[in-house]
Amino acid sequence: MKNKKLTYILLPLVIIVWGLVVYRMFFEGRTKPDNLTQIIKPIVKEQTQTKNKTYKLIANYRDPFLDKTASGNIESGEKQNKQTESNTNLRRRRTSVSRVRWPEIEYGGFVEGNKAKQTILIKINKRDYLAYKGDTIEQVIVKEFYGDSLIVIYSNEEKTLLK
Repeated sequence: MKNKKLTYILLPLVIIVWGLVVYRMFFEGRTKPDNLTQIIKPIVKEQTQTKNKTYKLIANYRDPFLDKTASGNIESGEKQNKQTESNTNLRRRRTSVSRVRWPEIEYGGFVEGNKAKQTILIKINKRDYLAYKGDTIEQVIVKEFYGDSLIVIYSNEEKTLLK
C-alpha cells in the first residue's frame, strides 16, 4: 500500500516537471517584443595626423663589451629619415610574385592504415577529399606529406601548407 501511494504522488510530479522542461524549450522565448528595434550606428574612426617629431638620444652609458663609455648623440629627424629611406632602398630585393591564383587548400592530416598507403585528408575549395601521395585533385598534385605539413603543386608552382 505504501508504494502505491508514493507512485500516485510521484507520477504527476514527474509529468509536471517534464511538461515545464518541454514548454521552456519549445514555446518560451520564441516571441519577439514589439518595442524591440535595432539601431545600427556607423563606426567612424577619427583621423589623427602624426607630425614628425625630432628626438635626441644621449648615449653616454658604459659599453658592456668594451668597458668604455660611449659618448655620442644620436639625432632623429630629417637626417635620420633620409638615411633610413636610403637604407631601405638598398635592402629591397626582387622577389618573384606568383601570378597563379591558387585554390583554397587546407591540410587536415593523414590517416594511418596500410603501411604501403596512407590516406591524406585535404580540403580544396571547401570540398573534402581523401587522397594519396601522387594523386591529382582539381589540378592540384599531392607531392609529399608529413604530420604537420603538405607539399602540393599547382600550375608548376610548389607550395607547402601547414596543418
